[in-house]
Amino acid sequence: MFKKAVLVLSLAALATGCANNDVKLYQGLGKNSMFRSGPGKDSKDVPVYSFNYTTAAVVFDEAGKIVDVSVDALEVSTPNYDGESMPHFSGWPGTEGYNVTDHEKEEVVGKSHNTVENIKKEVDGWKTKRDRGDNYGMNRKNDWHKQMAVFNNFFRGKTIEEIEAIFKRTFSDVNGRPIKANATNEKDKAKYAALSAEDKAMLADITAGATMSIKDPHGDIIGAIKDAYKNKIEFTVK
Repeated sequence: MFKKAVLVLSLAALATGCANNDVKLYQGLGKNSMFRSGPGKDSKDVPVYSFNYTTAAVVFDEAGKIVDVSVDALEVSTPNYDGESMPHFSGWPGTEGYNVTDHEKEEVVGKSHNTVENIKKEVDGWKTKRDRGDNYGMNRKNDWHKQMAVFNNFFRGKTIEEIEAIFKRTFSDVNGRPIKANATNEKDKAKYAALSAEDKAMLADITAGATMSIKDPHGDIIGAIKDAYKNKIEFTVK
């Protein structure tokens, strides 16, 4: 899932005390899986189904603060979704085929052939959201991997409890995204208006580079980080 199995930690981030003392840290691998009805339906009005499998590799300090974090996610849909870079799973070999959509025409052009060879080819070609890069399709100028990098940086130095509190206080209850100053939804507008100047400044910094949700049907990033903390193991940096 990750290109690097071990997180690279800067010495500056670890210099929390005397240089001659060992530093205890904790590394955890976390996950969160989420099934989704959608996105949308195909041209024959047949539902699209998908799932997101979110993973987080996190290093915590003794106080539970995040020293470093790397989040990725695998999103897979039925073959009737018209996004060209979306990984597909058409079904187990031998099962009835599902609608297949032509990405350019955005129309159903037939049924999948669920042979061992075809399904193996699908699965072997799966790419994570990070690996899909600028082809993910969220925003050509600021796609998922770039926005996730902003959140990775934002999480550093915070505990999970602090992240959850910030999410509850400053993110939308409607779609899980950081609330923007020009929000049009009435609930978001009211929530933003009640925020402190400090929170508004923090949101301005976040939304300058990232506007996607970190907890919604597309995936629970916070949940994956919490699972990493649950699975953490101690190691020492000398």
